[in-house]
Amino acid sequence: MGRRTLLRGLTLAVAALLPLYGPTAVQAAESAATAVAVCGHTSAQPTLQRGSTGASAVEAQCELNLATKPSRYTPIATDGSFGPTTESRVKEFQRCAGLGVDGVLGPQTWAALNTWAAQPRACADQGVPSTAQTTVCGHTDARPTLRRGAKGSEVKETQCRLNLAMEPFHYPPLAIDGDFGGGTEARVIEFQHCANLSADGVVGPNTWAKLADWAGRNTYCTPPRPAGYPIDGLDTAKYQHPGGPPIDWKAVRASGVEFATVKATRGLNVTDEYLATDLEAARAAGLAVAPYHFYTGTSPDTGAAQADRFIAAVRATGYTGRRAGDLPPIFDLERMDDGSGRCPTYGTVDDAKAWLDRVEAAFGRTPIIYTQKSFLDDCLGSTTAFARYPLQLADYRQSITQPPLPNGSTTWAMWQYTDAALFPGIQAPATADVFNGTQADLDRLANR
Repeated sequence: MGRRTLLRGLTLAVAALLPLYGPTAVQAAESAATAVAVCGHTSAQPTLQRGSTGASAVEAQCELNLATKPSRYTPIATDGSFGPTTESRVKEFQRCAGLGVDGVLGPQTWAALNTWAAQPRACADQGVPSTAQTTVCGHTDARPTLRRGAKGSEVKETQCRLNLAMEPFHYPPLAIDGDFGGGTEARVIEFQHCANLSADGVVGPNTWAKLADWAGRNTYCTPPRPAGYPIDGLDTAKYQHPGGPPIDWKAVRASGVEFATVKATRGLNVTDEYLATDLEAARAAGLAVAPYHFYTGTSPDTGAAQADRFIAAVRATGYTGRRAGDLPPIFDLERMDDGSGRCPTYGTVDDAKAWLDRVEAAFGRTPIIYTQKSFLDDCLGSTTAFARYPLQLADYRQSITQPPLPNGSTTWAMWQYTDAALFPGIQAPATADVFNGTQADLDRLANR
């Protein structure tokens, strides 16, 4: 939604790259991969096995660290010597990637390793903490003060360590190119905020010390969730099922998530293939759950027809809006989901109201509207026509303490604050929310 499509486009792109957990799928996806020096050491990728040494071994060890740390594997020493520890980590990676497990870095393992090291993803199996390593990137042991404009191996070391120290599903890895530009400076500032250091974007002694410590063990910088809102939720669709595996909703619930919104329909002709299973499985696991519809204004006056499709689809799953655990239905009102960022061509206040009125009459619940103030301002003339509806607002800025309210509205119910949250039980990033109220408030909204 919202940025559930526009900003969320980044999430979907990442989700499409996540592992499919099978040799055929992985090999097919990566068979055409080009050899790249993800860590910046060498693009030479000969077959490596126990006893191999040299720059290619250093590159392999560094890439193994980047590829397996998202699954909580402690980095191994990047010393250029392919010993038993490196062999063991290769085997662990091969299991993660659905490859044949022989501990040998051949063409298929190299191709998968390049992809996994450059794109964040998690294994089905999780690592266990082990002894922290001091040499994890292998570029240099020198730690000079670095700032924007610096170049060289020390910058490569910094970029690599930043990738290991930042939670990868929220912070896309930096290119390890040895050029300390604006992107590297911004990432240093984010790390400094996490580590409670002076956030000046300069890598001095204190930042080096923290960076070396965090990069060498199972410590991540994660973006702050909004303060003051203790109840967590998430939003799902088919994109949270990369390769088809189900969501483990019991694991999601055990992680502390209290509510979920599940995609039901889009426009006039799309029903999400996981609607029936996710809506009921999430509710059975104890979450408060709402189905949502993505409104498309690609033809005039279709709001009522879109509502009819949504009503039929969710009723078929058993949703009534009145059962214990049923949150009100949600109307996803935002920009077009074709990547253009345009307002819906035929989207109008009256057409949106047609959907809202028909769904409210069908379920006896006032729908929640998912939107943003900027959308209503830019596309619907800053209308106040939706002021009576509860709101789920999308805004991913970390500089705000609550999302801006549309004209006429006085409060919000849910705030979707990120499109790149990682939850136990889900094999792809998801959008995450907080609830504006108490547990008792959520229970009342969910008929509990």
